[in-house]
Amino acid sequence: MSLGCSSGVLPLGSYALELDDDAARFSLVGERGSLRDVELLSGTADTTYEAQFGAFDIGETNLELASGASFGRHYGLRYPPYVVPVADAQGGQFGDLVVTPVDEYVILTFSAASPGDRVGIRAACDADDHFLGLGSHVDTDHVGERFQLWTSEPGIGKSDSDDELPPDFPLGNTKHATSFPTPFLLRPHHPDGLFVETERRVVVDLCRTDPARFEVVADEDGTITLVWFEAESPVDAVRDFADWVGHPPPLPPWAFGAWGDAIRGPDRVRAVAATLRDEDVPATVIWSEDWKGASETPTGYRLGEEWFLDREIYPDAERLADELEDQGMQWLAYFAPFLGEDDVSYRSAEEAGALVLREDGSPYLFPGVSFQAVGLVDVSGDEGRNWAIGQMREALDLGFDGWMADYGEWLPADAALDDGRTGVQAHNAYPEEWQALNRDAIEGTDALFFVRSGWTRTAGLAPVVWGGDQRTSFDADDGLPTVIPLGLGAAMSGVSAWGHDVAGYQSIGNDPSTKELWFRWCELGAFSPIFRLHHGSFDTDNWQFDSDAETLAHYARYADEHVRLYPYLHGLHARSVRDGTPMLLPVGFLHDAAWDRTDAWMLGEGLLVAPVVEAGATSRVVDLPGDVRWWRWQTLEPASSGTVPAPLDDIPVFAAERTTIPTFADPPDTLRTDADSGVDTFDVADGARVVYVFGGGRDFLEADGTSYTVSGAPTAAAQDTVSLRAGVVEVAGVRVRIDGPRTREYTVVVR
Repeated sequence: MSLGCSSGVLPLGSYALELDDDAARFSLVGERGSLRDVELLSGTADTTYEAQFGAFDIGETNLELASGASFGRHYGLRYPPYVVPVADAQGGQFGDLVVTPVDEYVILTFSAASPGDRVGIRAACDADDHFLGLGSHVDTDHVGERFQLWTSEPGIGKSDSDDELPPDFPLGNTKHATSFPTPFLLRPHHPDGLFVETERRVVVDLCRTDPARFEVVADEDGTITLVWFEAESPVDAVRDFADWVGHPPPLPPWAFGAWGDAIRGPDRVRAVAATLRDEDVPATVIWSEDWKGASETPTGYRLGEEWFLDREIYPDAERLADELEDQGMQWLAYFAPFLGEDDVSYRSAEEAGALVLREDGSPYLFPGVSFQAVGLVDVSGDEGRNWAIGQMREALDLGFDGWMADYGEWLPADAALDDGRTGVQAHNAYPEEWQALNRDAIEGTDALFFVRSGWTRTAGLAPVVWGGDQRTSFDADDGLPTVIPLGLGAAMSGVSAWGHDVAGYQSIGNDPSTKELWFRWCELGAFSPIFRLHHGSFDTDNWQFDSDAETLAHYARYADEHVRLYPYLHGLHARSVRDGTPMLLPVGFLHDAAWDRTDAWMLGEGLLVAPVVEAGATSRVVDLPGDVRWWRWQTLEPASSGTVPAPLDDIPVFAAERTTIPTFADPPDTLRTDADSGVDTFDVADGARVVYVFGGGRDFLEADGTSYTVSGAPTAAAQDTVSLRAGVVEVAGVRVRIDGPRTREYTVVVR
């Protein structure tokens, strides 16, 4: 050893860096886990990028990766950071490794000596490795897979492989094509996480090429920074990641209401609003994505590319916004970064210098969703940002309360941005900068936006994320069954407030939504952080919430259920804002269950949600982890694993032992605090709670500061009702200390 340290072990506080000089491999060893046998990689490759409708065919040839051969004498013997020179096989300089411990993580920076455009690491796989995270995908455990992290159109339907493009590309896409990749690799059984701090494309090979090794390589020019998080649990690893990239922004209470959907002009919007109020269906949001224009096309009802109100469709938008406000409803709109070449907005953006350009300085145009030539807003410079923010604030002035901030994946690789970056360099960062722009636009208002695309810091920028344009079907490649893995993948990327289109969006290559699909998707929507309807691309063919009286009643029931959960949901989200804990979690993160489980999710610690995602099924097998007792949420009866009945109007949901779930006693019509008389508002419902305490409960903190401190063990199933602001309720051996900001009626239910 030529390390200045005879043992080859360098202290890093609670960690140790073990250096194998002869092989130029190192291990990071912590109190609970380790990253073992790590090689440093550097090299080059020839890469081509071909894009069609936001889907990318990326070709890589002549890939040459070398690894370091030996370590030289390191610097910083007494105090970190440590700088460890790395030599190549001929004894020349291969690069430098800098290792810096910081509290709960270790920063690794490797700078290669030779010019190149590939840099990364290769490390040991263990016999029972699992690789979770890496963004929002249609599966959760990626062991044995090799794929790239590059934000793109995910495709309408997916192949089972990442090795080659499917025959229907760009309509369909590969298995791991996604709008929201994240270079954060979670190994739950260690538990630890590995994050690549980059905006460039990353390729992961997770024990596929070599079952004994996994590999992470970024398209960086010679330098890569990785952050290794060692944690006490997988949840802690996600929290540590959130500490690094940013916690979710706080949401207003109304975000956790039921989000309705109405398009095709004010008559339909007013009719939907009237139906919801007349039928006593909770409704806090109406979303009208066609506010700035739309038309019928062979691929459905497609939105226009203008950035301002279409007065032909919505001639009295201001009055309509006031009417919805009077009924306690927020009104949301739609924006995307596209600009149609023949549109007024395009000419305005071009004059303002707000467009993404080609290398020759001309506007970059390409076929858009409607097959017309479109350009992109340049989100990297002041001209593009200021122009876009100005348009968005005009929408707020009309009375809109936010919008879908769609797309973000289409930046061409050969584009030239205002800040000097190429499209290759800025492609993955474009979604984040698009989201930062939207965030600046709503600053200081009671508005929000929701997104589908993402990269490393999206969770800390976007108030709400949704799962993208899924099939209106039960198809396992991109329909209802993929909602759970997509949501869990987003959660493991730090996202808190996540939702999905009820009941899907795309009907190209599959049938429109049916009544059965709508019922099942609605049920899962109610037990998601965000509950939002979507009419789908072929709205007149798809089943809708008011297609018949039975469906309307079904929606009313589950909108009630979702809004009833408001104290619990907003409390979970407020915790996300504080410490980064996602609202959704894999079952195995909290209980003894398989890491790759995609048939259920945990909504907080309290509720295991096990939807029916198979057409025609009226029951399903539910595996309830045996480390705790369970109760059926809807009936409060004890539950156990096995086949459970699940008729079309019911979703299996189970409450876990040692949890506390506060709810509204009576869900209001709206989660706004103001509305005309006759509409039950947030303030009315906020005066009473039903607090469910299962198996001794646990402490819980609501978003408004109401705290529940629980002790004791239940002696029987019982409940009691008291009125108090602060005090103790004792029920059947369980003691609940309540401290709140106002006097309420609390019914404590003990099981």
